[in-house]
Amino acid sequence: MLTCLTTLTADAATKKDSSNKQTDKQNVESANLLQPPSFGGQPVEVAVALYVTDFVAIDETKETFEVSGYLTARWKDLRLALPVSATDQKKRVYRLGEIWAPSIESTNTISHKSMQYWLTSDKDGLVNYVERFDSIVSNNFDFRRFPFDTQLLRLEFHTFYTSEEDVRFAPQALPSTGISRDRDTELSGWTSGEMKYTVDRVRGGLNLPSTNEAVFQITMKRRSGFYIWKFLVPLVMLALIPSVAFWIDVELFDWTLKIPMTMMLSMVAFEFTIARDLPRIGYVSFLDAVFLASFTLCFLCIFEILGVFLLQNHGKRALAMKLHGVGRWAYPLIYLIVISLLALGFLA
Repeated sequence: MLTCLTTLTADAATKKDSSNKQTDKQNVESANLLQPPSFGGQPVEVAVALYVTDFVAIDETKETFEVSGYLTARWKDLRLALPVSATDQKKRVYRLGEIWAPSIESTNTISHKSMQYWLTSDKDGLVNYVERFDSIVSNNFDFRRFPFDTQLLRLEFHTFYTSEEDVRFAPQALPSTGISRDRDTELSGWTSGEMKYTVDRVRGGLNLPSTNEAVFQITMKRRSGFYIWKFLVPLVMLALIPSVAFWIDVELFDWTLKIPMTMMLSMVAFEFTIARDLPRIGYVSFLDAVFLASFTLCFLCIFEILGVFLLQNHGKRALAMKLHGVGRWAYPLIYLIVISLLALGFLA
């Protein structure tokens, strides 16, 4: 009896030791899978793709844009390759935290919301990570040609706190990179163009390692029709109305002076009305230059009216009428020439 108990106890201990060793082995393997799959000291090459499904908004006053789509990353991890015997299994599905995955994040993102993700590996150890996301991204805009401008929207991706010696982005984007041509993708005020992919080196600093970044750059061209018919055409019409004053006799000083003064006040009110729809910038855009030219010509018109009135009072009516007559064609001609030169300077 005692012998049997001793034998059973020894067997139980042996099984427990075997179970503990197997658990330890699994823990070690699991821990190893969380390390980068660097073989031969070479960095892990990660190929990425960006597929945009919706341009939600472009906020010019805050210099941000919101975009939705799919971010894909692909890399090789031979540790996850399926054994030859597993012929009935084509791929495995994992959760984040079970295997190593590059910590890719957008460096110019203000807010990022991950909807769903899918992490798999095939029989050859090729790992695919697909994430559906919605992001609000900070961007540098150039409004000098506004409202005939073309903007470049940039999404910059880094690997968080990972040096270029450990992880690097592939020089070519995955084939799934692109923009959906569904009718709900586009914005009413913009037309999307091509998407370009580049890989740039980022120098480290403040205890951060040097790394590289994957940059997706999307060309967006503004649909200018709204600004032409709502802003530019009314502004040009307001600026040309003072030319009517040159057809009124120089003796009627009050009537002639009221016309450019009224138009200047109208342009000021017009500018205040549309200011909330314009980008707040510290430099002059094409639309700003047109506004400034309109104000200036209207302002000079007031001095012309004053000048011919003073000539009239000093007995030089003939000269006053001659100068006033020249203004009938000179004012609109000079204004149109100035607008044309501004268009050449800003838009050419």
